[in-house]
Amino acid sequence: MAAFATAEACDSNTALLASGELRALEPIFKIYGQRRSFSGPIVTLKVFEDNVLVRQLLETRGEGRVLVIDGGGSKRCALVGGNLAQSAQNMGWSGIVVNGCIRDVDEINACDIGIRALGSNPLKSNKKAIGEKHVPISIAGTLIRDGEWLYADSDGILISKMELSI
Repeated sequence: MAAFATAEACDSNTALLASGELRALEPIFKIYGQRRSFSGPIVTLKVFEDNVLVRQLLETRGEGRVLVIDGGGSKRCALVGGNLAQSAQNMGWSGIVVNGCIRDVDEINACDIGIRALGSNPLKSNKKAIGEKHVPISIAGTLIRDGEWLYADSDGILISKMELSI
């Protein structure tokens, strides 16, 4: 992927920012994984302390997409661990954003994938397969829809209604 700078994207797309077609997430996420910057079309998932649907999605072909998980902001357990991060890398996902926690941080940091999360927690999640795929979610002060585009780097995360020119 060519180098993409979210700050430059904001500077050169002021009209999209003003219209709400380009939005910045609140800076609440920590950076994990080897990819400091990543982008791709968004797949949304809404779960709460249950990662069965996370596993199901990450075991499908990613094709450069980004999984954005609304975990309700829970910090009581992890929704993504080292095995899932490795699977996501192997299946061609560009990145994962978790409004919740991850675990196996050292394993995740060895993976060639970009991951953002609120923090880490060693506890496993539930396994009830409860949640919703491909639904609008609201995280970090922003409504995010399945099929929009996500751009992330060390400065932050942008959500765009359309693919931006790099």
